Amino acid sequence: MPPAKVSKFKKTSPSMIRLNFALLLLVLAGSLIFGMNVIFLALVSVVSSLVMEIIFAFFRDKQIDEAWLMNPLVFVLLIPSTLPIWMAAVGAVFAVFFAKLVFGGYPKYIFNPAVVGVIFLTISFPQFMNSQFLNPITDVIGNALPVILFNNGGDVLATYPLMNLLTGMNPGFIGEVSRGLIVILGFLLVVTKTIDWKAPLAFLLSMFGLAYAGFFFGIEGFNEPYIALLVGNVMFASFFLVTDKPTLPVRTLSRFIYGFLFAFFTILIRVYSAWPEGVLFALIIVNTLSPLIDAMTSGKAVSDVITAEVN
Repeated sequence: MPPAKVSKFKKTSPSMIRLNFALLLLVLAGSLIFGMNVIFLALVSVVSSLVMEIIFAFFRDKQIDEAWLMNPLVFVLLIPSTLPIWMAAVGAVFAVFFAKLVFGGYPKYIFNPAVVGVIFLTISFPQFMNSQFLNPITDVIGNALPVILFNNGGDVLATYPLMNLLTGMNPGFIGEVSRGLIVILGFLLVVTKTIDWKAPLAFLLSMFGLAYAGFFFGIEGFNEPYIALLVGNVMFASFFLVTDKPTLPVRTLSRFIYGFLFAFFTILIRVYSAWPEGVLFALIIVNTLSPLIDAMTSGKAVSDVITAEVN
């Protein structure tokens, strides 16, 4: 009797299927807002990433892990819709190779691969990543982002009404603008236990609390606290970045601390650095601290803490 044929792909869990479906809906929403180039960027990112996954799986004689689609989808949702196609391919390949596969794939990586790829592009091609944002209302390409206006003390709602911020009719990264849809999808992912609620809740409450404290005491650079939640990548990060299981601490208390520190570093970078959006750099910082946080809350040495566990 011939041996059973083994699939080149590991079985995809129901939670990963739900997560991929939510990400695909955000890609579709981005294409409706910014145009068909979003679809091309997504296809190129997924194909480029998958090719690298196949090459690694072939030479290491291993199956392709279940996150082969999730990682490039998150990546494409963190880039501008005007990014050249070849640049998306470069970023996707860099992300999957240097931040995922060299660590052994999902769930063994320690930094969010998509964020690593986006930071690589931001540093390497700042002229594209920082100033080439399409305004879906005026069709003007520039850097007039709501988060920049907010950080400069401008009246965000006068330029971008609340409904525009919720529906995505404002310039920004592909996945950040549809904030209303993000909240709906995030709530459904929490209800279906696809993602854990602790870190997102801690992040959002801490973002608001820290922003409110700075605004209340009149610290320069702090503006209306509730607007701080509605500009930039905050909402997307709440449900699709801080919840990434391989980089998330294991213990319950650790996840609340993780969410607080994520908010703390986000606001610190936003207010006091040259980068208007602090989410991505802040996430890499807390990814680094994740094992230490678990070690502190468990009373164990860092070497004894396994934070790559998916539970």
